[in-house]
Amino acid sequence: MVNVKEYLERPTFVLIILVLVAIALAKLLRLETTDYLITIMFFIGIAMSLNLIMGFAGYVSFGHTVFLGISGYIFALIVYYNVWLAEMLDTLFGIPIFLVAIVAGGVSALVAFLVGVPVLKLRGAFFAIATIGLDFAALYIVKAFIPIINPEFFGAQIILPAYALAYKNNVFVAMYITFALVLITNYVVRRSRFGMGLLAISEDEDAAEALGVPTRKYKLLAFALSAFFTGMLGAIFGLNAGGVDENLFNLAHTIDMIVMIVIGGIGTVMGPLVGSIIYFILYDTLLVTYPEFNLVILGSIVAVLVLFAPRGIIGIIRGKTIRGKRLRDIIE
Repeated sequence: MVNVKEYLERPTFVLIILVLVAIALAKLLRLETTDYLITIMFFIGIAMSLNLIMGFAGYVSFGHTVFLGISGYIFALIVYYNVWLAEMLDTLFGIPIFLVAIVAGGVSALVAFLVGVPVLKLRGAFFAIATIGLDFAALYIVKAFIPIINPEFFGAQIILPAYALAYKNNVFVAMYITFALVLITNYVVRRSRFGMGLLAISEDEDAAEALGVPTRKYKLLAFALSAFFTGMLGAIFGLNAGGVDENLFNLAHTIDMIVMIVIGGIGTVMGPLVGSIIYFILYDTLLVTYPEFNLVILGSIVAVLVLFAPRGIIGIIRGKTIRGKRLRDIIE
């Protein structure tokens, strides 16, 4: 039987619920545009997706944007060449969008599993470098292969026709369901035996393996799960943009993910969630106010945070105590 009181005493669980409720209310009360809400869910979602392998297992992937690209293109090709399916995207409150995104995300998860078998044998900087190579390799393959499928896809750009577009409200619903699943999955994994095993890998992989943790299995599962959600988010975001191009493979997306996790705090659920919200607000505000200098200002702010708060915002908070209770014990 679920102990509701136990969950309500967990700040991380409460924050997840508050974020989900806040976005739903913002949509219902029209406090923000639908595009804005879809974008902020995308930003938070990709950070939380990468958190499954980077935050928990300690494997920094610089090539995670490849899964945005793979699933984005898979989704676009599916709806481009299946008129009857494309016409269903606007039915059942966006559930068909969500289902096609699952297929696209599944392809990314399969790629992650196949690539992860050899790549996850590497550690530290070697793993990071290998993932960067994966991103560039996938980009060149897409740029060479997509125009062959259809000459109209010049420059590997797929602009979705009118029949393959969907109403913003339906895209919002699909993104919201995916977003909620990413947050809940992070929370459940962090509190599970699987999550404890990933944290053990992050601390000392050799020691974890000696103690019986199936490190190889756990890393592959975390990498595939992370790629799955990243792919789903990329697929839905591509639909919202009306098409996809090679910019989905832009390394800047991965940098965004990593920075959001570092700002909030590595190894936690609340860290990337808080970090991504702060990063998005800063990014959006500076982009509007100082479009010429936004990256310089944002980079300076991030550098200061990393310099003076290497454990991230939540990392500092977890080190405190309130009324004799260690926050480390209640903040996941």
